[in-house]
Amino acid sequence: MDDPFNSQPTMTPDAPLRGIRVVDSSSYMTGPLSATMLADLGATVIKVEPPGGDGFRGFGHKVEGLSALWANINRGKRSIVLDLKASGDLQTMKALLAGADVFVENWRPHVAGSLGLGQDALQNLNPRLVHLSITGFGDSGPLARVPAYDSLIQGHTGMVHLLGAGGAPDVAPYWVVDKVVATLGCQSVLAALYARERSGKGSHVSLPMLDAMSYFNFPDMFQHRTFVKDETPWRPAFNPVVRTSDGHVVVAPVNGGQISRALKALERPDIKAEMLAIKDHGEMVACLYAHLNEVMSGKPTAHWLALFESSDVPIAPVRTLDEHLADAQVINNRIYREVESPAGPMRVPRYPASFDRRQLDPAGAPPLVDADAARIRAELQMQDDQKEETHEQ
Repeated sequence: MDDPFNSQPTMTPDAPLRGIRVVDSSSYMTGPLSATMLADLGATVIKVEPPGGDGFRGFGHKVEGLSALWANINRGKRSIVLDLKASGDLQTMKALLAGADVFVENWRPHVAGSLGLGQDALQNLNPRLVHLSITGFGDSGPLARVPAYDSLIQGHTGMVHLLGAGGAPDVAPYWVVDKVVATLGCQSVLAALYARERSGKGSHVSLPMLDAMSYFNFPDMFQHRTFVKDETPWRPAFNPVVRTSDGHVVVAPVNGGQISRALKALERPDIKAEMLAIKDHGEMVACLYAHLNEVMSGKPTAHWLALFESSDVPIAPVRTLDEHLADAQVINNRIYREVESPAGPMRVPRYPASFDRRQLDPAGAPPLVDADAARIRAELQMQDDQKEETHEQ
């Protein structure tokens, strides 16, 4: 008998999550990217979209009508459109969840309960279900029902203030919050699945974006508030980008030996003496980079890359995105693969970890809206028919 989850084969037959079944009803980036990470690890994912399809399909750059952004975070899934406010479609959703291992959603806290999919109902439906619920601020408190997006969480967690150190406050580009939350969401699901192996029971994993970014930002951003008695004025991070005569490089000597080798390569021992006379660490670093920018601006990037690499001083070029894709190390690592998509061949990154020196093939193409609905419904009906036959016997 066909299984509505496993009729689409995993690209890597022995991937770690092969056989794990995921229902993803989330939108935007946090939940969908978590589910795609699970797909890249071998799980089979059914994307449940509202009537008209996921609204996020219309965001970002498009090729032949397909959003590259949506495609990147919904690869390798099957699509079915369900109106969860309609009783028939809600029953289909419940049938999917009854056979699932993981349910991913990023609704506001009250939505699941209003649909009859609150945690008690889910537990009765499927006691082994791991339910990942991503919210902005949690399910209680003064901000529980407030909209939450990447830039707003940046504002709440101090990131916008941090990035405004040199002038007006600014947000970090490229949705760093959503991607971090998605990664922690995937990690949390894996932990819950492991716990289920011991207890036999599923769980409700609640992941507020505010909590996730506070956890992620703390180690370095909050050094001046790590120790409760410390009231040292906040100090912005230094900028390791150094100009050359034809561009820029990133120079990152992080210990005394590397700094000494850098200054020796520059034939500027006087800089070291000047630095040693400065007691404040931040001022010492500022002194170093002021001199690096002055000296290194006189020769091209290639000169400094060769000189510092031969001196074992950490340095990197400032590559464009196309230069990154063509980089020899990127090609050596086989980071990017190609899969077919409705808009033609699509470049995708594989899951970054290798398992016993085996790289995982990335999950397949993003689905068209409702592309798998007929087959999924037919497979669910076959399961119901078999249950009735078994009961009659």
